[in-house]
Amino acid sequence: MRKNKFTSAYGIYKLTLELSGDLSDDFKKSLVCFSVAFITQGLAIGTFYPLLKRLFADNFIFSEILTYLGLMILFSIISLIAKWKGHNFDFKGKIVDVVYTLRTKLGISLRRMPLEKLSAYKTGDLNSIFSSNVEESVMMLGMVASMVLQLLFVPTTIIIVTLFVDYRLAMLMIVFFPLTIPLYYRIRNVNKDDKTEYNRSHADLEAGFIEYIQGLPVLRAVNKTGRDARDLQAAIKRVRASQKKGLFMTQAPFVMIGIMVQAVLLVILFFGSFFVIAGTLEFVTLAACIIIVARLTEPVSVLVNVIKLFDLIDSAFNRIKTVFASQPLQIQEPVRQPNNFDIKFDHVDFTYENQKAKAINNVSFHMPDRTLNAIVGDSGGGKTTLTRLIMRYADIQRGSIKIGGVDIKNMKPDDLLKHISVVFQDVYLFDDTILNNIKMSNPDATDSEVENAANAAYCHEFISRLPNGYNTEVGDIGGSLSGGERQRISIARAILKNAPIVILDEPTAALDTESEVAVQNAIDKLVKDKTVVVIAHRLSTVAGADNILVVDDGAIIEHGKHDELISKKGKYYNMWSAQQRAKEWQIK
Repeated sequence: MRKNKFTSAYGIYKLTLELSGDLSDDFKKSLVCFSVAFITQGLAIGTFYPLLKRLFADNFIFSEILTYLGLMILFSIISLIAKWKGHNFDFKGKIVDVVYTLRTKLGISLRRMPLEKLSAYKTGDLNSIFSSNVEESVMMLGMVASMVLQLLFVPTTIIIVTLFVDYRLAMLMIVFFPLTIPLYYRIRNVNKDDKTEYNRSHADLEAGFIEYIQGLPVLRAVNKTGRDARDLQAAIKRVRASQKKGLFMTQAPFVMIGIMVQAVLLVILFFGSFFVIAGTLEFVTLAACIIIVARLTEPVSVLVNVIKLFDLIDSAFNRIKTVFASQPLQIQEPVRQPNNFDIKFDHVDFTYENQKAKAINNVSFHMPDRTLNAIVGDSGGGKTTLTRLIMRYADIQRGSIKIGGVDIKNMKPDDLLKHISVVFQDVYLFDDTILNNIKMSNPDATDSEVENAANAAYCHEFISRLPNGYNTEVGDIGGSLSGGERQRISIARAILKNAPIVILDEPTAALDTESEVAVQNAIDKLVKDKTVVVIAHRLSTVAGADNILVVDDGAIIEHGKHDELISKKGKYYNMWSAQQRAKEWQIK
């Protein structure tokens, strides 16, 4: 058997304490209450020995019967009260607090996680961790604790009581306990693989479903909404296969436990009959023992369900821990603030995680404060990577990146991003009002300041025409607005932030002529007196830039003003000539 294939029972206990966080002491109290509940339940069942013996005694003494009956009732009442107290962890909402705290910690971890690691997660995978995995690993804590302690203390207490009644019967019970050990390991091994596959297949399904919904307009356009949505269909089939496999693999342990309990009953009946015939055991005691063992069927049969829940919690929480394990980018001492907002790359090398080829190779350049700088080149050449690194998307492997003479590693992430506004080509708006989407960059801004930013971004006019004006809901990802409208709102957001560095990722590439003019006018307002970095595909839009960097295969192969680069007749000249020929072709 492979070691460390699954987390031990004690390891699960440590996980539950880790899950409980500040409420771990309350959880421990609930465990104490459950322990008392099931010990007294075992004692209540154990009093059946003397009670049955007194009921069938030749000398019927009613007071003794009442005494043992009273003890049985007393133990049962204590057990019920203790069990209720144990479930206070659930009933009083503390377990809900644990869920809330855990999700809050997950949110903080995601906020601090390097964007490179965050982008490696599928949206559905993170959704699965935040929703189902948190529920699976926390909401069952009270139930799992109750089931485990019932399985542990009820049979143990009964066996101890039976030792005082007839040690031979107790030995017959004990001899079967070692049989549960290989059964336990067998179930854990099966369930570990099953739950890992279950979580993986369900995460893939959630990711596929989200992707399918988001891409449904495209799928409809190409008539691929049904059987040809192959990724989603495949994910559904994997879930079905994992469910079938899980059901099949977990049936055998149920059958084995049933056989084991029946075997215990038969062995006790077989040997007990000989003891009765030999006159060393009273028939009433044997009958009581068989009834009690039959009563033990319930807690013993709980074994399979407990183990399944063990592995559900184990698998779910381990997926949560992968999020917690991702460390934020380290801040170097001393923490400093930039003196101005020039940008300098000095012999920078960068390779994406799990990639061999360098995305950025020995890049050096300087973008002076309050200048317009363009990055041009073929798709996949490294333009977007350079702008990402300015925002510390991930740490570089060699060289340095400085803003205002300060290495960005010596700046707190919030301070760094406070100095940068970004307008992406693909705008993301939250399912909220236009007002809140613009105020996101400056939550303390007044409505008047928001309106001024909207005016500067040339979007106030179309917002005013909407039924609810600035309080209009934009829909999921801003779907109720056109591309040009979304783009201008994102520029209004950047204007309101008023950061000294502006990064533009070809914001007009996918717009019609009228929208492009409006957006370009808005950008002109945004970039005034700023250090501007713009990724450009249409070179005519950046011909007047102070500095143009030509990127090819992760390296800067040319840089300078437009006229200088044209005179060199290199990569930039070829790109410019090709675009000019394309314009002439369109005119003809």
